[in-house]
Amino acid sequence: MLLEIKDFSVSYGKNRVLNNINLSLPNAAVGLLGPNGAGKSTLIKAVLGLITPDSGSGRFLDFQLGSNDRRIRQYVGYMPESECLIPGFTAVRYVSYAAQLNGLPKREAFKRAHQVLYLVGLGEARYRDLSTYSTGMRQRLKLAQAIVHDPYLVFLDEPTNGLDPEGREEMLDLIRQIAEIEDRCIVLSSHLMRDVERCTDYIVIMDQAQIKCSGYLKDLCAGQADRFSLRVAGDVQKAAAILQEQGLKVGHVHKREPVFEVTLREGYRARDLFKHLGAAEIQIRQMKPRTFTVEEIYRKHVAIGGQDGSQE
Repeated sequence: MLLEIKDFSVSYGKNRVLNNINLSLPNAAVGLLGPNGAGKSTLIKAVLGLITPDSGSGRFLDFQLGSNDRRIRQYVGYMPESECLIPGFTAVRYVSYAAQLNGLPKREAFKRAHQVLYLVGLGEARYRDLSTYSTGMRQRLKLAQAIVHDPYLVFLDEPTNGLDPEGREEMLDLIRQIAEIEDRCIVLSSHLMRDVERCTDYIVIMDQAQIKCSGYLKDLCAGQADRFSLRVAGDVQKAAAILQEQGLKVGHVHKREPVFEVTLREGYRARDLFKHLGAAEIQIRQMKPRTFTVEEIYRKHVAIGGQDGSQE
C-alpha cells in the first residue's frame, strides 16, 4: 500500500476531527467521499504534513506522518478547491515556480512546466497572463501545478468545480489518464458521486471523523446473488404485485418502462419468477443481477445528516 494510517487522531481544541482512523491506500485512482465536517480536509492536511496528529501513526513511502519532514511534499501534489493563482504570472512562470517550491532545480522546473502544461491542454496558452484565463483553464492550471514535480500521490479537491458539462468530462478524462498512464495515486475529493464513479477504482467514505467504508468499487458495487433487475412484457404493476404476494421485496418500479427490481427470499429461486409471472401471461424479457451504485454505498454508511451527499 502507498499510504497507511493506523489509529490516527486529530483534534482542533476540544473538537475531535479524526477519531482513531485506520486507512490503507493502493496505488490507484481513489474517490474520497463524506459530508461536511467528516474530516476529509483534515486527513489531506495530515498527509501533506500541515497537521500533527494527537495520536497514532502513519506512513507514506518512507516518511512518517506528523514528523514535520518537509521532504514529503516533494512526493505529494495538491490541487486545492479555492483559488491559488498568483496575479501577474504567466502559466509557465506559475507552474515552474510551484515546481521549484517542491524541490526541482530552476532549469528542470521550467522544462517540466512546459511538458505538464501541454499535458493538461494549456500548451498554446502557457505564456498568457493568468488573469485572462477562463474557469476551465484555471482548473487545468491548478492541476498542472499539482503534478509538475511528478508526485507519487496527488490530492484533487473538487477539480470539476465551476466547469460546464463538456469541461467536466474533459477534466475527468484527464484525471483518469494521469492515474493510468502516469501510474500515480490520485485521490479525488468531490461532492459529485458521478465524478467519483466515472474515474476512480477505489473509494473511501468518511463520516463523523471516522472511515466508514473503503475498498475497490468492483467489489463494493458487486450485485447480490438474490437481487435482480427485471424487464417484462406486460403490466409491470401487475407483475410487481404478483411477486409481492409471493413474499418478495419489489422496488424501483420504473414509471415509463416495464422495469423493476426484485429481491428473492430464502427458499425462492430465480426460476420461480418465470413460473409465477408466466402463469399470469407476463413474460420476462431481461433479467440481470442488480449492482450497487456509489450513491447507494454512500447512503448505506453515512448518517442521515449527510444524505445530500455534499462534501467538504
